[in-house]
Amino acid sequence: MERAFVVRGNLSDPSHIELDEPMSDIRGPVEVTVRPVTKGAQTSLFESSTQDEWEREFHGWIQGHDRTTPIPAAKALSRQALYDDRQ
Repeated sequence: MERAFVVRGNLSDPSHIELDEPMSDIRGPVEVTVRPVTKGAQTSLFESSTQDEWEREFHGWIQGHDRTTPIPAAKALSRQALYDDRQ
């Protein structure tokens, strides 16, 4: 499975990029795409966080839901129940 990492840094000349953080997880050939970062552009949490940070945020989001909400019956989630008006 292919993995992709978003690496941020500064292009100091046409052949040198100063990375914000070292990359030690990847060995071998890589492909680098360079694009300017626009001011005010927001990056997603997935792009800007480590896996541990993303998991903490995700589990926090899960825990923030009301656990007293009743779970619908399996029959209520059947195709016929969802599209009852299309028969």
